[in-house]
Amino acid sequence: MSTEPEDPLDRITLSPARFAAVLVVVALLLGLVLALVPVKVASPAVARPAKVSCGNTIGGVETRSIVEGLGEDRAATVDYIDMCERAISERTTVSWLLFFGGLVGGIGMGVVRRRR
Repeated sequence: MSTEPEDPLDRITLSPARFAAVLVVVALLLGLVLALVPVKVASPAVARPAKVSCGNTIGGVETRSIVEGLGEDRAATVDYIDMCERAISERTTVSWLLFFGGLVGGIGMGVVRRRR
């Protein structure tokens, strides 16, 4: 028996396996949320700011709603669609890396057995 007092942090500290499991779940959920939440970008027309959603990473750019939301200004519409495509491309990279990274990590944690 030891005479040292018990460290109170030992009760709330996660083991490495549980910490990895928390990271896997967070990556999966964050990747899924980022894939489904609509992307919004700043309007290219500073004088007339537009409140138009670009779409999400799964469906791509919603060109019809952008054209309806911006009206007849063709140059602003083309600029907006270009910005939306670039924004969705960036979000797609991040969201799918998080989602599939979490998926592979979860499968790895479930399949690989460790000595205890």
